[in-house]
Amino acid sequence: MTALFWTVAALAAAFTAVRVLGAERGTPLVQLVSYSPYAAIGALAAGGIIVSAGGVAPGLVCLACGLLLAAVVAPRLIPARRPAGGVRLRVMSANLLFGAGATAAFTEQVKVDDIDVLAVQELTAEGLEALDEAGIDALLPHRVVSPGPGGGGSGLFSRHPIDGPAIRFLEPVRLAQTAATVLVPGARPVVVESAHPYPPRPGHVGVWAGNLADQRGPDPHGPARVLLGDFNSTLDHAALRRLLRLGYRDAAAVRGRGLSPTWPYKTATLPFWTPPVSLDHVLADRRVGVREFGTRRTPGSDHRAVVAELILPPR
Repeated sequence: MTALFWTVAALAAAFTAVRVLGAERGTPLVQLVSYSPYAAIGALAAGGIIVSAGGVAPGLVCLACGLLLAAVVAPRLIPARRPAGGVRLRVMSANLLFGAGATAAFTEQVKVDDIDVLAVQELTAEGLEALDEAGIDALLPHRVVSPGPGGGGSGLFSRHPIDGPAIRFLEPVRLAQTAATVLVPGARPVVVESAHPYPPRPGHVGVWAGNLADQRGPDPHGPARVLLGDFNSTLDHAALRRLLRLGYRDAAAVRGRGLSPTWPYKTATLPFWTPPVSLDHVLADRRVGVREFGTRRTPGSDHRAVVAELILPPR
């Protein structure tokens, strides 16, 4: 049993070192780091069991690892003070799973949540047609869309007028990202972009890391910026934390909901069960306040939508 206890302790220590140092590289480390919150619970549980079974030293190692992992995860559960004044902007992001989530029920949810700006990923031509038939244009008449086959499409829909609509493609897989400057009455202009880096599939981790590195940070001398979408990464990935250091805050973490899972949800596309993790995010420029955050069911998709109420600087 002693050998088993030390094996568990060594695995816990190795995982903790990789997560705390941001040293995940390649498969399977990039994929496994997504589950750091679960690893924290597992290490604490294993430590308690091992100590109670007489393996004091390896048990203490596991407990220490669990506490370290908990220390990097726990801040996401502590809400910040709510912003006071400013202009409200309600945003939503949803991965539509090859357009299958573009339903009348989804459009009704946009209406119920009183959304001002909607970002969608995996928007197909059929999905765009379905949204139009469901009346998305009556809710959000201004748009930048780039529908495409498979998961490469993107769309941005706005209640308010937009300026400088843009479509850029993440290479080498050519995933579209739509963006525009949203002109909200009473507020300074804000740039909003629908983000969708390639997933870190085995053999494609370099593409994933490159796509995250290609995401644009806020310009402190320009308009505030909001980046929202399916990032295919959690806050436990060093690549996403580097993006945050450019000048963003994760809206879920600001509101103490940083562990709200968004994938996989219900119609999981994996051939096996996997614990749900937080892949979909609203990253708000630090000049933008975050008043609310939540997730919403998206029938037909394997992702939950994310919704945030942002507070923009007034003119």
